[in-house]
Amino acid sequence: MDNFIFNPTSKFTEETVQQETSAELFTVFGKQDFLDGDRNPQLNLESDEVFAKRALRKDGSIKYSIRLSNTGKLYNPVSILGQEINNSFLNRVCRSNSKFKEVNEKTFNWYVKFLKTKNIAWLNNAERENE
Repeated sequence: MDNFIFNPTSKFTEETVQQETSAELFTVFGKQDFLDGDRNPQLNLESDEVFAKRALRKDGSIKYSIRLSNTGKLYNPVSILGQEINNSFLNRVCRSNSKFKEVNEKTFNWYVKFLKTKNIAWLNNAERENE
């Protein structure tokens, strides 16, 4: 019986479920479901419009993640030209545009400022810090 995913003897409390699922999902200003206390645009549910995530790990530490473009750079959702489009077979079939990279808090904060203000200077600062 121990090999099954569902174990009726396991203890799932509301607190453990809340701790495992507590994540903030950030998007670009104008596409948000709500604004948090710092007026950062956030979404309620995971979607293609999520560009940054802040999640609480089980050990109490915080994980910061930012979406990457298919070239490996931080994703720019407000670019006039769009992302670097490369119609090669690898980009169309193998490379996902929904990869997230774990970053430090400083890079994350600059990227969220970019999402909030759409000022490319914040994205450039985040890119420099990410290198």
